[in-house]
Amino acid sequence: MPLSPTELEVLQHIAQGRENREIAEKTFRSTETIRTHVKSILYKFKARNRAHAVAIAYHVGIFQGLPRTDEQGTSPLKPPAPDLTVQIPPEHPAAAALPADDPPTRKRTAASGTPQRPRPTNGRRL
Repeated sequence: MPLSPTELEVLQHIAQGRENREIAEKTFRSTETIRTHVKSILYKFKARNRAHAVAIAYHVGIFQGLPRTDEQGTSPLKPPAPDLTVQIPPEHPAAAALPADDPPTRKRTAASGTPQRPRPTNGRRL
């Protein structure tokens, strides 16, 4: 059975990780109405839970060609990359390892920092 336009809208909000209460606020409907739509989506897709319903929707291509409704314009399945840069204050001992021609507030990423010791495998802390 095809999804109604309202069910499709609710499914898009579910794919963005919103709870029933948040969906209800955004769509100006009651929480109980959203719960009913979610139950209908799960029944029509024969899905076990909300995540399974979203996976089915992506698998069959329901979201292809639909405009994005999230504020950031990002995909709900691809979160933004975390910012791993660290500011090293000039008084910090690690600042002495910076080259002299670089300013003291040079950004360094975790990948370019000093190598970390491997963790012990026997479960004891060092």
